[in-house]
Amino acid sequence: MMFSMRWAAAAVGLVLACGCAKLPNGGGGTSSRRIHFVITLDGPVNPNFVYIVAIRDANDDTGGGGGPIPVIQQPWGNGFVAGKATHFVRYDGTQPSGGYLLNKFTDLDLLLTWIPIGVPFDFVTPNPGDNRLEFTITLSQLRPSDPNGITSLQVNILTMDVVPNDPHYNGPKYWDAFGDSTDFNSINDYLTINVQQDRVYRNSVIQNEPRGDVSDPSLDIVDWEIDITSP
Repeated sequence: MMFSMRWAAAAVGLVLACGCAKLPNGGGGTSSRRIHFVITLDGPVNPNFVYIVAIRDANDDTGGGGGPIPVIQQPWGNGFVAGKATHFVRYDGTQPSGGYLLNKFTDLDLLLTWIPIGVPFDFVTPNPGDNRLEFTITLSQLRPSDPNGITSLQVNILTMDVVPNDPHYNGPKYWDAFGDSTDFNSINDYLTINVQQDRVYRNSVIQNEPRGDVSDPSLDIVDWEIDITSP
């Protein structure tokens, strides 16, 4: 189910300690629209935690068909995302290439299998004490054969202290995602974004992510921005 990190490092072809990086030629393309993510936490990024941007590419312009939601209890499934998703970008301190990796689900029903498909088009690896994650992907990384055919995406930002792989895991899991994580009714608060035009989506406008809805500041999403731009 899980991929080998050695294989991922070889496939990506980059191992960078920090700073900004771009894919090797041909990796993600530069002619399609770009999606720039900025995630701000209430505390410093913890390299032992897992931070994920989950994405559904299905041309569902209303989001009525579902989107990525956090895994918060048994059955754990893949341990990090449920609902509907096709891709995810994961950041954690154990991964190569500055900590970021773009993945594609090969099992769209249960989301139990996936493959790494590269690093983001560019990214900033946080230094110790930094409270922000920042990276850019291109539509051609999500759909290489038809990037301009993507009209919209469902997205969610997920943070967690553990990714339970054992279905019998009974320990606590601390997490945050779009919406008020103290309110079970907010678990489906993924966001639908239009990627056919240049636009900026901001938490300060949409106001879908409150401060203080998880006890650990390094998991607490307090601000975010998604910027869609032309190449």
